[in-house]
Amino acid sequence: MVQKEIQDFIEKCKKEKLSVTPQRIIIYKELLGNRNHPSPEDVYNAIKEENPTISFATVYNTLETFEKHGFIKKVTPLHNKVRYDPVTEPHHHLVCVKCGKIVDIEANKIKSIEIPKEIIGNNLFIDYTIRINMVCSDCLKKENNNNTN
Repeated sequence: MVQKEIQDFIEKCKKEKLSVTPQRIIIYKELLGNRNHPSPEDVYNAIKEENPTISFATVYNTLETFEKHGFIKKVTPLHNKVRYDPVTEPHHHLVCVKCGKIVDIEANKIKSIEIPKEIIGNNLFIDYTIRINMVCSDCLKKENNNNTN
């Protein structure tokens, strides 16, 4: 499965007239299947041990390039940190306001909302994303443990 996704990635790079570099492939591989909405730091830390010559700037710039060309979506601002989402199909997010964990919610799991015509006005409506703030179960457990001590 990963090999096919990498091949699709290479084809899309060529279509977008982007060079297919080893660094881009390494970074894209790290994103595949990653549902944790990694920050540039997360991606860098995950790949630097096996790729010691890669710089943080390369990772950051590559992620920005991927976002610009539609390979990933930027989920910002969450906790003053840029986060990236390899899932580009429409979906929504649950966000823990304590630890910053992000969980995807399929778009069809939430009833669609109707945006009033007077709000859209003469603008071109593209899409929407719902962000639901919460305190995750892990943070609740920590809070409960701290309160019982």
